[in-house]
Amino acid sequence: MKIVGIIGGSGYIDDNVVSLFLNQNFDVKISTLDIKKKENYHHLMELEHAENLHVCELDTSIKSELKNFTKDCDVVIFIDPTNI
Repeated sequence: MKIVGIIGGSGYIDDNVVSLFLNQNFDVKISTLDIKKKENYHHLMELEHAENLHVCELDTSIKSELKNFTKDCDVVIFIDPTNI
């Protein structure tokens, strides 16, 4: 199964983007700055195929965290929340 990593703050990730990849049989990794703030991503856990959705804490200013998040991804998407 292919893996897509979606970076950009889980509070801003459109569930349509996540659904698109889940419905195409991707494992989907999304990033969040604070994994304890489930209100930012809990709506995504209700999507069809959400068993293939993984939430990861990520600070993109830390190069090693970014490298670790993307290392196994076939596709990486960055969503800039300032442009939404």
